[in-house]
Formats: sequence, structure tokens, C-alpha cells
Amino acid sequence: MTDEPLANPLIDENTPPAPTQSRRVLRTRFIWFLAGSGVNYLLISLPFKWLEAHTHLTKFEISACSLAVSTSIFFVWNYFVNFRTGVRKRDALPRYIAAVGIMWLLSSTTLTVLKSHDFHHALSLGHFPLDLDIIATQFFLSGLKFFLYHKWVFPLPKEPGA
Repeated sequence: MTDEPLANPLIDENTPPAPTQSRRVLRTRFIWFLAGSGVNYLLISLPFKWLEAHTHLTKFEISACSLAVSTSIFFVWNYFVNFRTGVRKRDALPRYIAAVGIMWLLSSTTLTVLKSHDFHHALSLGHFPLDLDIIATQFFLSGLKFFLYHKWVFPLPKEPGA
């Protein structure tokens, strides 16, 4: 007997997954990305518009409150439902709270700056006008957000040989 594992001759472990499976996974991730983007946009824009129309808060206060709605809901979702990492939840919690706080403050400040200047740009989907300041805020901070969450807060488990 040898110590080599028995290999299935029909399955080559070095072969990447079939293109149809890869496309399906990519398509599913893209659909979830679009759904999350749409939900996030609505969770920011609807409170922003309501607060702007019904209160006398400053632009920063309105930005901070509207982003707090989105941040709170996604905090709960990502921590309790969508938690994927090799780190235990309670070990990741301090980093997660710090990252959420940093991103909330940066997003609130960026949105306030964009709302304070009228760049004379408009875009609509049918009869639904889009708030380009909210879209730009999410776009500007997406790289930092990706790095914070995927590399620092929720790192992937290390390879056994690494």
C-alpha cells in the first residue's frame, strides 16, 4: 500500500469548474450585487428625501441619519445572517464595529459635501429620478469598504500550508 490518496479517474482535481457552473455562480453573485445595491440606494435615498422635506436638519445631519438607516440594517444582515469568515463572530465584532463606524462617518461626510455642491447632473430611470450624489458616495468609497471588510474585518480562512 502507498500513502497516495485514491484518485477518481473521472474527476481531474486540477480542472477548473465547468464554464456553465462558473457562469451561473458569477450571474448569481451579480444579481445579488444589483439587488443589494438597489436596496442600499433606497435605504439611503428615501430617508434622505423625507428628512429633507419634513425637518430643518442640516445636510450633515440628514446624511448621517439616512446613512444610519442603511448601515444599521446591513450591519444586522451581515453580522447575523451573512457572516462568512474563519474568525469567530465575537473576535470579529470589535473590528466590524470600528469598520462600520469609519465607513458611516466617511459616507456621511462625502454625501454632505456632494449635496452641498450642485453639479447640475441628473439621471432618471423612467419617471424615477436617481440621486447621483448617493450613487457617487457609494462609488467613491467602495474600494476602501471592500478592503476593510474583506481583508480586515472578515478575512478568509488561511490555507493549511500558508
